[in-house]
Amino acid sequence: MQRSVTGNGRIAATAMSLAERKAIPGAAEGFTLIEVLVVVTIAAILAALVVLRLGDWRSGAEPVDQLERLAALIDYQCEQAMFQSKPRGIRITRAGYDFWQSTSQGWAPVPDDSIARPRAWLGDVDVDLSVEDRSVPLEEEPASPQLVCQPLGELTRFELELRLDSRSASLLGEPGGRLAVEVPG
Repeated sequence: MQRSVTGNGRIAATAMSLAERKAIPGAAEGFTLIEVLVVVTIAAILAALVVLRLGDWRSGAEPVDQLERLAALIDYQCEQAMFQSKPRGIRITRAGYDFWQSTSQGWAPVPDDSIARPRAWLGDVDVDLSVEDRSVPLEEEPASPQLVCQPLGELTRFELELRLDSRSASLLGEPGGRLAVEVPG
């Protein structure tokens, strides 16, 4: 074994073994791209599982959350009306809302699927609906939908307000199909 200038043989031995390793063909230091990608993929999967397990911190019962969800569903129904060239409707009740389609016999509920299924309001919400600037009583379940998406993109003009405790929000629908959620304050 060679001795270093300071007399410490370990440094020289370590230096030689590193030099010997570098002399071996194909022996590279560090990680390969595949190894890095595998680690990143595993970390991403674990992070996704944690997020899915914990979920959203909010309950989803906030009026603004419920109206944003309804706005997305109304938008979907209006797209379906255009694709199928048949009017689609949304019936609002005190308990929740459901989706309808126009048939040769009149209005009929949309067959249940994962998107167009009847939904209940979350929490003890107060619901007020105005269609074409007229208040619509929601005490009884109407036989047909109050809001209609036409195949050419028109939508019944409406304002739907939800109140839960001291919080409230409104969903505004305009004839051109534009939907907006407003929060007072």
